Amino acid sequence: MLEAVSGTSRQLLVLEPIGACEALLPLLQDAGWSLRRCTAETLVTATSHVLLLDLHEQPLPSLLAHLRRTGLCCVALAASQAAASSELDELAHEWLFAVLSLPVDVPGLLETLQQAQAGARLLRSKSKKPRQFLGNSGQARSLRKQLDEQGRRDGPLLIRGPRGSGKHLLAQLLHERTASAQRRMLQVDVTQLPGGLFDQDGHSAILAAAASTTILLEGITTLSSADQQYLLHHLQGHPGLRLLVISGDELEVALQAKHFREDLYRLLSARQLHTPALSEHPGDLLMLAEHFARRHGVAIGRHHRRFSEEAIEAMMAHAWPGNVRELRNRLLRALVLSQGRQILASDLGLEAPQATDDDPVTLEDYILRAERQALNDVLGRYTHNMSQAARTLGVSRPTFYRLLHKHRLR
Repeated sequence: MLEAVSGTSRQLLVLEPIGACEALLPLLQDAGWSLRRCTAETLVTATSHVLLLDLHEQPLPSLLAHLRRTGLCCVALAASQAAASSELDELAHEWLFAVLSLPVDVPGLLETLQQAQAGARLLRSKSKKPRQFLGNSGQARSLRKQLDEQGRRDGPLLIRGPRGSGKHLLAQLLHERTASAQRRMLQVDVTQLPGGLFDQDGHSAILAAAASTTILLEGITTLSSADQQYLLHHLQGHPGLRLLVISGDELEVALQAKHFREDLYRLLSARQLHTPALSEHPGDLLMLAEHFARRHGVAIGRHHRRFSEEAIEAMMAHAWPGNVRELRNRLLRALVLSQGRQILASDLGLEAPQATDDDPVTLEDYILRAERQALNDVLGRYTHNMSQAARTLGVSRPTFYRLLHKHRLR
């Protein structure tokens, strides 16, 4: 089912230290893979798009930081006990294409790498439409309005929200609304700066670049006391600095623990945007799933696949701790793995909810379910054109809005 990629060049990055991968390299070369060793520092400039690594050799925090910047399709090897850990479970569902337990089954590894090559093509596929924060919920519409308002203003801004909820997308959308949108936004992970953000004289070459573009800072709670003081003074002297700071709840935790300056926190948080957890706007879930399936499916010759009823139920029942990032990663895998015309719950790595007495048993129950599916289909297709969505369903706009409220999709 992977004919669309079987004839392409098989290029594979192997992340050092390679550990358990070492013994596999001759077998992979015999199978036709062109191998290239790389370090975490050289991943950013990688031209290959499939990555093999031994998780035992990689510290997870720094690995996450590198994966976030590269967008590579990753296959990881892990000891069987590690593969069952909750920490690795989070990593796998949000960032990795597959995790294989050691000792690895070589035919299974070769098949997985071929599937990952298809996944890499999906990751490289670009939409011709401009990026946007999608959703028809009140939270999504409010956030888009705030984006337009805040994008016209200079000065520091704090972007908060749970992991995988779209903070980096929001930062990019803000940058695209500035006068320096034609220049690339400079993303800086403070945890990856061995010398800190400032030199001994209190000068920062990174912040100096903010004169011509937007600066995005991550990991700001790891700043030393001296760097926090330097940053405070720098911002006080440059109130129009286009500085975006991304944080989950770690900034407040550091503040309460007296590890972060309160005056610096007040300055950074004077302007804020918050990305909601997917559980806070569940009405957008199926629309987002349809969007990812439609956008990426074309890249491997798998035009828009519909979701089975079981898959829809499984998605609606899942807690989505990794939010939209987890949804997208599961969808990418499902598009590669699905064998039929529909995406199944098993393709998504989800279990369908057990049948209960509340499952549809009457004609009215099935009509309601069909209504909801139809609404999600047109919402995914016409995200910002409610008139066209209503016309597609053959109903008036007032009727369309009543249906949205009826099914809690607004």
